[in-house]
Amino acid sequence: MLNETTVQKVAMNFLIAHYRKKTLRGNIYSQLEARTKKAYGGKRADGLLAFKHLFGGTYVVAMEAKSFKTLAAIKPYLDTRKFLWNCLGFSLMVGLASGALYALFKMEDGFFQFLIPLWVCIISGLLYGIISYNSASHQTMKVIDQLKQYPAHSQWLAFSQDSLDIMTKKKLKQLRSICKGQRIGVISVSKRQKAKVLVYPPVRFSWRKNYLKYYSKEKKITGLL
Repeated sequence: MLNETTVQKVAMNFLIAHYRKKTLRGNIYSQLEARTKKAYGGKRADGLLAFKHLFGGTYVVAMEAKSFKTLAAIKPYLDTRKFLWNCLGFSLMVGLASGALYALFKMEDGFFQFLIPLWVCIISGLLYGIISYNSASHQTMKVIDQLKQYPAHSQWLAFSQDSLDIMTKKKLKQLRSICKGQRIGVISVSKRQKAKVLVYPPVRFSWRKNYLKYYSKEKKITGLL
């Protein structure tokens, strides 16, 4: 079975090749085990990439690697804050839609024009929460919480394929769904040390946002790029 160090190295080499075509001059800074500044927790990312993006700004990529020894970190659990925000967003959307329809057909009923949409908002939020309670859109994992400590334009999780093979199809599907919802990329590394993408992170258009400021080697990296 692959250890985390091997997964780190293989995943890092894959990411370097993957992002090479997006660089301005083909120059990429890469580092295994890069730390954030003490002011931001002094956390250690398993991998860090930085390069000048074609569309301007310095693009930062963070990566966390896991092997079969850390399967406990892949167990999903309810993210209460995300769950409440999702319910609130859905209820407001339905409430506003119902209010617009009621205003269109019942313009003379001023009081009910606000009261009915309010009740629709509350009831729809409750129903949405009950029906979608176990949805992947409300869940997270310890490994994702860990990765979130490493600010970056793109964030990736790398797993050894043997660790994923131990998981049931249901749990693997949950992993992919949750990571997709959290905008996180997923890589599997086989015994032959080949990397394969299971989930691509979505394209982000915040190239000019400075994520390097969170890392201890900000000045060194800036000078090299």
